[in-house]
Amino acid sequence: MSFEEIFYEHSPAVYRYLCFKLQDERLAEDLLQETFLAVHQQMDQLKEVLDLRSWILGIAHHKMVDYLRKRRLSTLELEHDLPSPPQKDSLELWEMLRELDGDARTIIYGLYVEGLTYAELAHILDIPEGTVKSRAHTARARLRRWMEGR
Repeated sequence: MSFEEIFYEHSPAVYRYLCFKLQDERLAEDLLQETFLAVHQQMDQLKEVLDLRSWILGIAHHKMVDYLRKRRLSTLELEHDLPSPPQKDSLELWEMLRELDGDARTIIYGLYVEGLTYAELAHILDIPEGTVKSRAHTARARLRRWMEGR
């Protein structure tokens, strides 16, 4: 697979993920470029990569964390509010996601919006797969209680 094919296939998901986490389209675009620069520089490692999408999203996640550390911003500061929903149809989703903390929000977003697996999210967030599963379970329970209370 060529770099161009990889970019065109995976850049939309990486951009959505970065926008979701950062709530800043310009910063997301900058980090998208840095992510794919790193992918290009590591093209010789592709044969060893088991899941290309989670590998690329992992790179994007680490680029974002590095940026935030350099700027001395905490992820929690950026995650208090969500961006406006992109479509009216997704308004309820955004309302529900506001009910969750940062990690749970990322996991639910990854599972149900991006269609990632537990293993992919574990790789991206650099946490054990069991932790992703338990946080997803807790988040779903919280969302269920929220929905019942509406």
